[in-house]
Amino acid sequence: MSLLKKATIRHSLFIILIFLVLTTLRLLWLVYFLPSDDQPTIQEGVFDIRDQQLPDEKGLSLDGEWLYYPGLLIDPLNTDHNKSLRSFEQATRVVPTRDSETTAERYGSYRLKILLNDNASKDHRYAIEIPSVSTASALYINGKLVEQSGTVATDSQNHQGQAAPYTFYFTNEQPEIDLILHVSNFDTSAGPVIDKRILFGSAAAMAHQQMINNLSLATISIALILFALFSTLVFLFIHPKPVVLLFTVGFLLPLSDELVSYDRSILTWLHLNYVWSFKLSTIIYLGASFFFVQFMRVLLVKYRHAKCFQWVFAFYALSAFLTVVLPINWLNTINSLYYILYVISFLSVVVLALREYLGNQKQSTAFIALTALGTINGIMWGYFKSIYNFDIPTYPFDYLFIMLGFASYWFKRFFENQGQINQLIAKLQKDDALKDEFLSSSSQKLWDPMNKMITLGQSIYDNPNNKLMADDKQNLKHLIDIGRSMSFTLNDIQDFTRLKEGKLHLHKKNVSIQSVVYGVFDMLRFITSGKQIQMNAMIPRSFPHVVADENRLIQILFNLLHNAIKYTSAGSIIISARIENNMAVIHIRDTGLGMDNATQSRLFSPYEQENDNNNGIGLGLLISKKLIELHGGTLHIHSIPDKGSDVYFTLPLAKADIKEEQPFFEEKDMELPVEENKVPAIMEKRFNILMVDDDPVNLTIMRSLFATTEYAVTTVTSSEKALELLQQDEWDLVIIDAMLPYISGYALTEILREHYSLLELPVLILTARNYPEDVYIGFAHGANDYVTKPINSLELKVRSRALIDLKYSINQRLHLETAWLQAQIQPHFLFNTLNSIASLSTIDTDRMIDLMHHFGEYLHASFDVRNLQRVVPLKDELELVRSYLYINQQRFGDLLNIEWDIDDHINIEIPPISLQTLVENAIRHGVLKQEEGGTVCIRIKDFLDYVAVSVIDDGVGIDPSIIDELQSGSHSSKSGVGLRNTDLRLKRIYGQRLQIKSTINEGTNITFHIPKK
Repeated sequence: MSLLKKATIRHSLFIILIFLVLTTLRLLWLVYFLPSDDQPTIQEGVFDIRDQQLPDEKGLSLDGEWLYYPGLLIDPLNTDHNKSLRSFEQATRVVPTRDSETTAERYGSYRLKILLNDNASKDHRYAIEIPSVSTASALYINGKLVEQSGTVATDSQNHQGQAAPYTFYFTNEQPEIDLILHVSNFDTSAGPVIDKRILFGSAAAMAHQQMINNLSLATISIALILFALFSTLVFLFIHPKPVVLLFTVGFLLPLSDELVSYDRSILTWLHLNYVWSFKLSTIIYLGASFFFVQFMRVLLVKYRHAKCFQWVFAFYALSAFLTVVLPINWLNTINSLYYILYVISFLSVVVLALREYLGNQKQSTAFIALTALGTINGIMWGYFKSIYNFDIPTYPFDYLFIMLGFASYWFKRFFENQGQINQLIAKLQKDDALKDEFLSSSSQKLWDPMNKMITLGQSIYDNPNNKLMADDKQNLKHLIDIGRSMSFTLNDIQDFTRLKEGKLHLHKKNVSIQSVVYGVFDMLRFITSGKQIQMNAMIPRSFPHVVADENRLIQILFNLLHNAIKYTSAGSIIISARIENNMAVIHIRDTGLGMDNATQSRLFSPYEQENDNNNGIGLGLLISKKLIELHGGTLHIHSIPDKGSDVYFTLPLAKADIKEEQPFFEEKDMELPVEENKVPAIMEKRFNILMVDDDPVNLTIMRSLFATTEYAVTTVTSSEKALELLQQDEWDLVIIDAMLPYISGYALTEILREHYSLLELPVLILTARNYPEDVYIGFAHGANDYVTKPINSLELKVRSRALIDLKYSINQRLHLETAWLQAQIQPHFLFNTLNSIASLSTIDTDRMIDLMHHFGEYLHASFDVRNLQRVVPLKDELELVRSYLYINQQRFGDLLNIEWDIDDHINIEIPPISLQTLVENAIRHGVLKQEEGGTVCIRIKDFLDYVAVSVIDDGVGIDPSIIDELQSGSHSSKSGVGLRNTDLRLKRIYGQRLQIKSTINEGTNITFHIPKK
């Protein structure tokens, strides 16, 4: 099979696929809005919905047998008069009526009784939507005229047709609704028929449906107006030819047609009767169809002067003339002929567009074909809708596809012209040496203000007290990310200048390619947000080291992966490595857009990549190539359009006896006026430090910096082993190299932060580069601090000691706060309890023994050494609370009622003496402040991600000023020690505070959440 035939088949399949997509979207739209089959139907004029609730999203169709009184406009108020209706012909007529045969009667009355649900609220709002009835209608609800379209009358002189839809909202206090619809039609021969659905439902459902209608119409209107405005601006400023105005008119006419089709009452401001309104809307639709054919003819190149367009013009002109001169009854008869004209004209355009697309097979003609497909799909479904009377909202997707086709065509033409201009400019400026100087100086000048803007923006974003709206805060986050992207560009410009001037030097050493790959993966995670991309490394663990500058190797992989991610919206990016001719060959394969041969031929040409940036050529690719060549390797690219790319480069393998040019530590440390041996230890203990680095030599050097008398240092070479040790022991500091194999240092830090806060387990990360983006990525993943390589030994020790001291100080603070809580046990509580025990000794010895037992348990739990821990099991805290409550119930009797509402199988840990403090507050300052006492409820509920702990009382409540002082963090004797201390501990441990809801003389609800790990 020839290449031409294969291409034709491929493009034919593309056309069929687009058509199927359009049809599928239309069917989904139709299925969603058509009424369900399980709703009740009207039988003999009664709509019985007493056994069901009205839905909140869709209205019910009043389909079925309405009572119909032909030739009579019944009086909705005079019930006595209506008894004489028996003398008139009464029948049932199915609504909507499917046949529109000529009838003798010109007016009549439709009647329906709706039986409502007895449980419905008396003030429940209902709504009814009357479609465009032929041709005048008046709606009565419970005998009252509420809405009308046109003027209903028994003679043609007083009748005034309009056929406009309307919706009425009302409340009904009775269990039934009496609907009467007067209809008259002296304008057409069809008679007073209702050929569309009448909808009834709740006001919310009808408002929801009307919102969808309005939104669809607004989408179409905005798109058409924008394109009409765009065409006008092109005519005024770019291409002042009459053919451009043809596009403006062509977009405004479909807009007018959609507006008139949606609501015919729009034509009332012209003061036209029904006949001329109908003719005007028909002419508008003819004009919209004709102009579409005309500007499609303008877009076609090969078939622009085909004779079929002349015949189309003649038939449209004849149709417009007949619409003006013929009576409306004749127009209804020949309306089907108009549809035939529409279908033939549009099919002709579609056939010619597809023929030109299959013959030319250019992208611009593909967009014309897309437009034609969208149009013919809309015509076909419009015809089906008119036959089967589908009463659904305006469908916007056909217009969107048409607009997409036009926009894509013009933008494609624009980019083609722009590309040609840019190529000429690039060739003229190719040998201009001033450009290098300009780029270098500009990047240096831009770096400082850009970095300041990023820093300022980040500080505003991170400030918890800022009052930015959610959308504004998200926009600020986008601005920060854009600034960081600019920093990548500025770094590339500076490096490119250094490469051209020969001022960039390498510091080679043995580097693990696996460690660098996984580290760069995690550095680029933020770019992949919103994309369905999987990044995988398939480098075996036994793969040898390479000789490279670790800093520059990170830059090479960063640029190549960044380029792959940028042009891969979904799919995978895989890195693999193999050995060939004593060189390591690293492949980066993606499933992105790919590149054609023309693009690849100019891929590494200086300055051209900026102009063709939309095709995927960036400056970073050229810099990576130069850096790889400095390492003694080569860079190659194999790419297929729409299939993806394979970028692979070579680096020399490391030898056992190679001398590393860059040491892990600096040879000379900066001497500071500090004598370390004179720094007193905070407490007599050894601090546990865990070091993670894949290089055992680096671990040995770092371990030697920390005195064994003060530090217990454990070293591991993998993140997997580090995770095992972290679960076994308690650590004071973790030092992690950012570039680790399989689970990078960034990923390991992020895993730690899922289980430990910044204060619970400090993390010091070691980075190879001091670029702001590298430092930001470390902090974004949860690091407390960082040190860059080559490491200054004094800096590493000082930063490590500072983090350890910070953790120790926080722990000491928590211990002191817990001891402070223990000290808050009121002496009079102890005395009163002892007095109660003494009094019971003469009255009830059994109760005395129980009280002494619980009092002992309470004292034991209060002064338990485990309370000095950060958290304790929930069951221990509950034992303390139960003992405390038992003592108080014995003391206060019926004045204190306790309720327990605790879910089963809750296994969590909470801060010690936190729940007991809240219970004590509820009793002392809540229910016992009332003479009649009250109830305290301890509620613990298990949710998906957290456990909610609540203490609820019906006491005197808390003064709002005290709550304000507590939430503001100000110290006052009024807010109490226990509540404030518990609130601070919860905030420090979980980042959450007490949630207090209180009403004076009604009670208080205090809740806090314990996250699940």
